[in-house]
Amino acid sequence: MQRLLLLTGLFLGLVACTPQPAENAEEGKSFFDLRSYIDSEVERLQTAKVKVNKSITLNGVTETKQLDDVNFANDLRLFREADINKPAWREKYRAEVQALSGNHVITTYVTQDSNLMVQQLLVEEDQGVPIRIEVERKTGTILSDGVHKLAYLPASGYSVKTQQTNRFGEDVAALIEVKWQ
Repeated sequence: MQRLLLLTGLFLGLVACTPQPAENAEEGKSFFDLRSYIDSEVERLQTAKVKVNKSITLNGVTETKQLDDVNFANDLRLFREADINKPAWREKYRAEVQALSGNHVITTYVTQDSNLMVQQLLVEEDQGVPIRIEVERKTGTILSDGVHKLAYLPASGYSVKTQQTNRFGEDVAALIEVKWQ
């Protein structure tokens, strides 16, 4: 009887130490964590007290300003909201990885579902550090359809380009460009 208990305990101990099946590794699958990255960039930019040149073009009319005090959390909100790491979306995107030279990699996440707002997320990294992020978002209502192209370059700034088609009214073409000084 003691022998049976000892063997059962040993068997249970061995089973408990075996690695999880490969299927469980997929459950933890995630994409580039854009939300956390942008949060860290907001902190970096605010701590460094970065000054910017901000240019806004709306339907061909451009206005440019130099700003000393920028609310980066608000300005980079569109990037933060483009994060695709939601459990319900794990199967909705496919990742395409393009290895350039050395540790220079471009990963593009493309949606499988045309109803999702973020259609594409591109992350270019050099030695594991993001050097360029691009997002293509689409929006739409009964009254309008829009495409937004966002580009973030941590070394120099960002841009947001919007093309909105309105069913009742003027279409909108807008470009916001922000350059760090």
